Amino acid sequence: MTADELLQQIEGEMTGDPQADIHYIHTLSDTLKKEENAEELLSVLADYAFKLLPDEQKKYMLEATFVRDMRMDKAFSVALQYISEDKMNEAEALLSEISDKIHEHFEQGDIKWFSFRNPFEYHLFRTYYPTMTEFERAPFDFAHYLTIYGYVLLEQRNLPAAAKAVERGIAFNPVNADFRFELAEICKFGGDAKSLMNVNLDTLRVCTSADRIARALCNMGYYCNMVGDYFSAAVFYFESVRFSPSKAVELELQDVVKHMKALGQKFNPPTNGQVLDTYEKYGIQPPPNDNIVELAIKLGEQAHEYNRPELEGLFYRVAYDLTREPKFKEILTRIDEQLGFKQPEA
Repeated sequence: MTADELLQQIEGEMTGDPQADIHYIHTLSDTLKKEENAEELLSVLADYAFKLLPDEQKKYMLEATFVRDMRMDKAFSVALQYISEDKMNEAEALLSEISDKIHEHFEQGDIKWFSFRNPFEYHLFRTYYPTMTEFERAPFDFAHYLTIYGYVLLEQRNLPAAAKAVERGIAFNPVNADFRFELAEICKFGGDAKSLMNVNLDTLRVCTSADRIARALCNMGYYCNMVGDYFSAAVFYFESVRFSPSKAVELELQDVVKHMKALGQKFNPPTNGQVLDTYEKYGIQPPPNDNIVELAIKLGEQAHEYNRPELEGLFYRVAYDLTREPKFKEILTRIDEQLGFKQPEA
């Protein structure tokens, strides 16, 4: 979709009611994230939404979401460009200003703000935090902004500040595993085994795809290696590869097995019983998380009843990614035919 096509679509849907129109634009933003030029389209969408705001709200948004006379998402894009050019000092300075703006306007007061990336994350949050019913949608992806700030601080070897930034990011989206992976990297870099273990457990609880499970299990292997539990490390690396093949993880597994061999220990592909024992040893429910699978199926069924194929596809994609069950693949194929595009290869 081009920017002109998007504007034409938006103008055709406007009702003249600013509140309803802004709600439509917020809903539309979720569907644009899959477009190749998503960043451009979301920027156009934000510009259009800003024009619809009453003057008083425009004044507030200028104060709360503009940095160096740029809307925050544009300032963040500049920071990403600095990172790509290895200008870490410039990136840190700009991200620090973004961080301060977020803290001042969105981390204080009675309103709780969240930046869920898709409807499934919203429903997963409501499932895990049922008593938290009063909150607002953040105007931008603050979880991502603060996590990237943490990454830059880690590159600058400022570990305490990096961890704090990422933890703030996680607070804006506690049900996305990706942000927790950055916190795990900080723990690994700092040699903090205890914190790494806790982060891994929290991450596995919210993994919504096989590749995320694989990465979390790899981090468990790293933890076990740190504390000298080499057999468990090998099991977790083995399980990681089972969920998502990776040459890098296979090399980690080989290194652990070589170390065990040097210590006079043997390692063969673990039996199912040994795998279950290893999970139990660390208080881990073997993935995938049944609660997430069940939620995805339930939401998929509801979306089908309400004839929302785009949402049905989103929810069943989670179920399929976690289980690889053919029945979910068949549903996704049917939905893709209905929506008129080809299903990506598994």
